[in-house]
This record gives sequence, structure tokens and C-alpha cells, in this order.
Amino acid sequence: MLESQILITLVVVAAIIIFWRGVDSLFRRKLRRMVGHQRLSNSLSIIFAVVVLIYLLNVWGVIQAIVELTLTFGTISAVLLWAMKDVWISNIFAGISLIGDRNIRIGTEVEIGGQRGKIVEISLTVTKLRSPDGRLIIVPNQVFRASVVVINTKKKQR
Repeated sequence: MLESQILITLVVVAAIIIFWRGVDSLFRRKLRRMVGHQRLSNSLSIIFAVVVLIYLLNVWGVIQAIVELTLTFGTISAVLLWAMKDVWISNIFAGISLIGDRNIRIGTEVEIGGQRGKIVEISLTVTKLRSPDGRLIIVPNQVFRASVVVINTKKKQR
């Protein structure tokens, strides 16, 4: 296997050098009078070199290894994202809806799940309450949104 890859690489490189020298001299003779012919020749050289490099990387199996590695990392990322869906993503969307809710803001006194307190902080993932006895109660936003929340207001609602 290794011998055939080396042989293919040598044959391809030799053929490319011969082909490119012929094409390059043809361009130089035919396009010499054209303005910007050197830029065109350089651009074609770069494109040709990139195509040859990609072909040789494919012959040596490097591209397949890169694709396999990318697929592996993509799969791992998808599994981790799916696992964290309930923990983070649901809390973030619930946090966005809490931040936009007019009835719930810092300083509002609420009762949730038998716990009573004043909202002291609303972030994307948790809402923090301060109980009347001074304890800090941290409620995940998903739980806050999924539970019945009693808002204690002293003002009359219109």
C-alpha cells in the first residue's frame, strides 16, 4: 500500500511539473503583451498548486482522516448539546421570557413552590430570591416558568 502511494505521488508530481512548465511557457509567450499577465499567471499557479495539494492529500488519506475527525467532533458536540438541552437551553429561553415579563422584575415579592421571597436577581439561567429571614433561594428559570408563581403586590392592579 505504501509503495503504491509513493509511486502514485512521484508520478503525479512529475506529470504536474512537466505539464505546468509547458502551460507556464505557453502563457508567458501568448499573454506577454496583455496587461496584468503576471498576476493571471501567478493566480493560476496558486490554484493549480492547491488542486495538486488536495489531490496528494487525498492519495495519502489525510483528507479522509480530517473528515472522520470532523464527523467525530460533530457527533460528540451533538450528543453534549442534546444532554445539556434540559439543563441550559430550556433555562436560557425561560430566562429570556422572564426578563421580558412586565409582572416579574427585581424587587417583586413572589411565592413559588412554597418558598416566599423578593426577587434580587434575574439572569438567563436562574432567578434569585431573598426570603424574609434572609436566606438566598436560587430557582432555575425553567422551574420558575413551569410552576405556579404567586406575585404579592401591594399596589392595586388596573
